[in-house]
Amino acid sequence: MLTAAEELLSVLDVRPTKELLCHEQTISKNLKRLKEGMLNIGHLVDPLIIDGKTNVVLDGNHRLKVLEIIECPNSACQIVDYQSPDITVGTWLPAVKKKPEEFLKADKNLKVEKVDVEAGRAALGATKAPFMILNKENEDALLVNPASYKVREMIEEQVFILSLLSGEEMTYIPDNEADAYLDKGYTVLLRRPYTKDEIVKAAKDHAPFPPKSTRHLIPGRIIRLNMKLGWLHFERADAQKEMEEMLKRRAYNGNVRKYYEPVVVIY
Repeated sequence: MLTAAEELLSVLDVRPTKELLCHEQTISKNLKRLKEGMLNIGHLVDPLIIDGKTNVVLDGNHRLKVLEIIECPNSACQIVDYQSPDITVGTWLPAVKKKPEEFLKADKNLKVEKVDVEAGRAALGATKAPFMILNKENEDALLVNPASYKVREMIEEQVFILSLLSGEEMTYIPDNEADAYLDKGYTVLLRRPYTKDEIVKAAKDHAPFPPKSTRHLIPGRIIRLNMKLGWLHFERADAQKEMEEMLKRRAYNGNVRKYYEPVVVIY
């Protein structure tokens, strides 16, 4: 039976930063805040989660960008098998407090088509529209700029639409919380989740999705690794050794805990 340290080290690795592939664009203000935080504490708090086969970063695209900006040659990564059915993909949904007509009338570049919700969901699934707008007070849903899209065309259209809404007070919500936000009076923009194959292809093509396009649900996610940034500037083998020694010490001192239920983390 593996010890706690051995179990962690079986899925943690130090990988060259330049070999990692992002699949999603970053948000400037989030990137700036994260960079300041990482430099202030001097740690990569949570490891990047990557597919061991393709080096695609599934979670941690902002962390990867910070490591690139500070020219950190190595990254601490949790390695997963992306094709495992245990890993699922959802999306984050843009949501605003305004009613649809309040922000739609301000921009003539957006065309909408009224549909019932189920027909709209089918259209999203068939890449017939980049977004569908829902609001509790509106009986019909609204497809935004409906047309026939290839995946790359749909991505570009989503980027364009989100750029038009950049002046709005927009928040991103998990796709499974759409109904709760609709009940609070929000207008929610639904979109089709991307498939794993589409995500890998976007990363390999260096054509990342818009920010917050994907929401990966990954069991056994490791948090609070707290890898020193200084160690990540060592030679890769030395950085790996420092991580191994740190984890052995922390496991020996009882500082590793596995949760078997959903948890709430307060930062």
